[in-house]
Amino acid sequence: MDMSLLLLRLEIEALNAEFAYLIDHDQSHHVPELFTEDGVYGRSTGERSIGREAIRESYSRRTAHGPRTARHIFSNLRLTPIAEDLVGGSCILTLFAQDGHPPHPAEPLVVADYDDIYQKSENGRWLFKQRLITWIFVRPGASSPLALGANGAKT
Repeated sequence: MDMSLLLLRLEIEALNAEFAYLIDHDQSHHVPELFTEDGVYGRSTGERSIGREAIRESYSRRTAHGPRTARHIFSNLRLTPIAEDLVGGSCILTLFAQDGHPPHPAEPLVVADYDDIYQKSENGRWLFKQRLITWIFVRPGASSPLALGANGAKT
């Protein structure tokens, strides 16, 4: 096995785990630092937050709505090297989430595909250059509490 591909996989898995941990443990204000300065976080339906500041604003608006319990479970990571410092990737998210403090019923909110582009920063750390989510299975009545884009519209 090519050790450089193994190391790449471990580094990207760590990035995805950090993304989930920060959101799931009330530290979403740190999520923008996992993106490149011009990073894009969006949905397949078109909403986009472009740049760290826009992503930060999206999470600030979400936090202002009060307590939320979530657990992001990422699986089936697939990577495609694009260039020395650029990698495409996809993974599946199974998300349990509900407003308020736990415990909650164990019902998934959504199963979604994440399509990512990862970029290696100058300090050697991998970051999200682009992260797009497509909802595949959705609990009836579910909506995302995270408003993406300049207008802050919820979808």
